[in-house]
Amino acid sequence: MTARIPTPSAVIRRAMPAEAPLLNELTGRSALSWGYEPAFLDWEPESITVTPAFIAGSPVYVLEEAGRVTGYYGLLGEPPEMTLDKLFVDADLIGTGRGKRLWRHAVATARDMGATVLIIASDPNAAPFYRAMGAQWVSEEPTSRPGWNLQWLRFSVPSLDADRE
Repeated sequence: MTARIPTPSAVIRRAMPAEAPLLNELTGRSALSWGYEPAFLDWEPESITVTPAFIAGSPVYVLEEAGRVTGYYGLLGEPPEMTLDKLFVDADLIGTGRGKRLWRHAVATARDMGATVLIIASDPNAAPFYRAMGAQWVSEEPTSRPGWNLQWLRFSVPSLDADRE
């Protein structure tokens, strides 16, 4: 007989402004897992930095498991077109389904707010994930970092009726 290993309880909840430093550390670990050097985090800090004001003023949600924040996402803008501003999973958990769980929550949150479209400005390494989630690649934008082009994607948020079909 095989013993079952209990999985930690997991919940997606609103982030708290005081968690900004924790989310920044998670972002750094996640971003560096793609092989970037630490200086990468200083290249465009405003694009990846999580501030207390961002958390207080935007829908930002964390995935918490057994007291550990293992991922998060944030949305910007107003319906009908919103932006998925960030979606990060801690480096040691990438590829374990947590990103997919956060993505689904983000889509449901955007839909509940009245959004019909999510715009995503993605790291080139994360773009395949968003495409696998159903987002359509739109364009590539050169940046000041040689060889690193921002990937723009668009996702049509399904209606509740589409989820029931």
